Amino acid sequence: MLAEKVERLAKRIANGNLPGKEAQIRMVSDRFKDRYFDLQPNAYTREGAVLILLYPENDTLGLPLILRPSTEKGVHSGQVAFPGGRKDETDKDFIQTALREAKEEVNLDSSQVRILGQISPLFVFASNFMVYPTVAFTEKKPILQPNPQEVAEIFFTNIDKLKNPATIKRTIISTPQYTFETPYFDVAGKVVWGATAMILSELISIWE
Repeated sequence: MLAEKVERLAKRIANGNLPGKEAQIRMVSDRFKDRYFDLQPNAYTREGAVLILLYPENDTLGLPLILRPSTEKGVHSGQVAFPGGRKDETDKDFIQTALREAKEEVNLDSSQVRILGQISPLFVFASNFMVYPTVAFTEKKPILQPNPQEVAEIFFTNIDKLKNPATIKRTIISTPQYTFETPYFDVAGKVVWGATAMILSELISIWE
């Protein structure tokens, strides 16, 4: 049953038996694989959190993703992401950061959300950000509204689709610093790559 799978997922997250880098590296470009995890946070690294919000969808779990506006400043402009952002001094922990940012970005009602735990943190060297992903569960598909200043679009996928090998494709990405080929998840025709894809890779690897 789906409820039992959710409980097993929560227990696996809680006991800390996570694949971490082993799963994350699957969605890294071959150009960076041999040195990606050699890069470490520094004195200027910022910290933040993202929210992976799961909900029942038939016999699997659905989750929302957001598209950042192309006009947004920063290296992640126009990219697919989870709701999330920088930790404020008033946030007691990264879970509160994730929930607060989800409220600000997609108007999430966190009163209906159960926190399952946190999966492996990820250092995003492109933006010099250490990201702490929080996994949460809600009993029904959430009704979300995008904050147009921070979110161009909200769309949904599910774990079964992400686990389908046909969903993983390859494309060429161009940034101000590099041009490289990278694996990505094809979600409704959108390219989900980089840190978001790496976090998703760990999530689907611990879901039965």
